[in-house]
Amino acid sequence: MRISAKYLISMALLLVSATAVAQSGAEWILAEGTQITLQLNDYLSTKLNNEGDAFTATVMAAVYVKDRLVIPKGSAVSGSVSRVLRPGRFKGKAMMNLLFTSIHIPGTAEPQPIVATLVRLDPEGGARTQSEGTIQGSDSKGQDAARVGAPTAGGAAIGGIVGGGKGAAIGAGVGAAIGLASVLSGRGKDLEIRKGSLMEIVLDRPLSIPESRVVIKREY
Repeated sequence: MRISAKYLISMALLLVSATAVAQSGAEWILAEGTQITLQLNDYLSTKLNNEGDAFTATVMAAVYVKDRLVIPKGSAVSGSVSRVLRPGRFKGKAMMNLLFTSIHIPGTAEPQPIVATLVRLDPEGGARTQSEGTIQGSDSKGQDAARVGAPTAGGAAIGGIVGGGKGAAIGAGVGAAIGLASVLSGRGKDLEIRKGSLMEIVLDRPLSIPESRVVIKREY
């Protein structure tokens, strides 16, 4: 039985095509729970930002799977603000949630979608990370007490000069009312996350990285 040259060429082309598909579909998987350290590229605050505002961060430490470099340092992570809660009047803390949506590895044409949660934040503004990635601002009770106390003391001093002890009591009451009105007309301390703040996220789902972007770790 003779096999035609045309048939052999067709089979060879099919084999090459199948091999190319297998290679292009190869990928490395970062497991759920993998930690990635980032540095924030933008300034965020509950005073200036709204839900949906975009931000970016840069990967600060390379991520490896065994001896393979999967996410190089300098990769870009994109996200958006998913919730903003400003502090209340006289009580309540500012809160913010961040949503991480994609990571762009240098050399790839398209970003890879990610599902991740913020687990640690090292800002300069006193914010801290709560459960489910919620960032909570610092308390403003001390500031509120000072804002009420200062007018109270001033009113007492003026009242004492004018009318002795009775005048001091009246002046203190008036001063306290002024201070309380000042607090109730304003808000507590807004949450601020400075540009350059370090944060750590954890993958909530496995992340697939094309094998073409994975390199062998070099030992020095």
